[in-house]
Amino acid sequence: MLEPSFMDSLKKARTYGLGEFLEIIGELSQESTKKGLLDRKHKELITLGIALAKGCHRCIEIHTEAAIRLGATETEMLQVRKVALYTQASPEHRQAELWQAWADSWREFSLSKGCIDRRCRELVGLGIAIVKQEARLIEMHTHAAMEYGATPEEIFEVMPIALLMDGAPALSQIPQLVHALDLAQTTTTAQAA
Repeated sequence: MLEPSFMDSLKKARTYGLGEFLEIIGELSQESTKKGLLDRKHKELITLGIALAKGCHRCIEIHTEAAIRLGATETEMLQVRKVALYTQASPEHRQAELWQAWADSWREFSLSKGCIDRRCRELVGLGIAIVKQEARLIEMHTHAAMEYGATPEEIFEVMPIALLMDGAPALSQIPQLVHALDLAQTTTTAQAA
């Protein structure tokens, strides 16, 4: 479970005004580029996925160059493009049959071998889901990321990246991410019992 102080910070962030928000964005810029539990290359790959999903050509250029400087290969970046393509193609939640077909196809792709491990693919998908504000995708990618070995702390390292790339709309997804993480942890605990 997440530490109470971290949860308190998330709840407090929801009440911030513009001045505080701009200050946080400055801090996030520094936080999202330094190494944490996720290394800088993987953070850049997540950022590249978000940039692709947003269709920001300048952002794509900047984060492609940064990923290359950090050692990402063209094959890794191609796989990030595939994750972005898959996530962008997800159907709306009201189309149950289409959603299930898409989810099955995503799982098959996620389980396939590739140069980016499954955990990273899910974290890229999670970053995109946050900026798309898609609760169903946030839940799916959070659960799968944990299934493939991501810790709650690694999952939350995606949030500063999404906030930096999307601002206030991504901030509004913190409750969805907390909910998705709680569900994933409950499911993991129940399966272990």
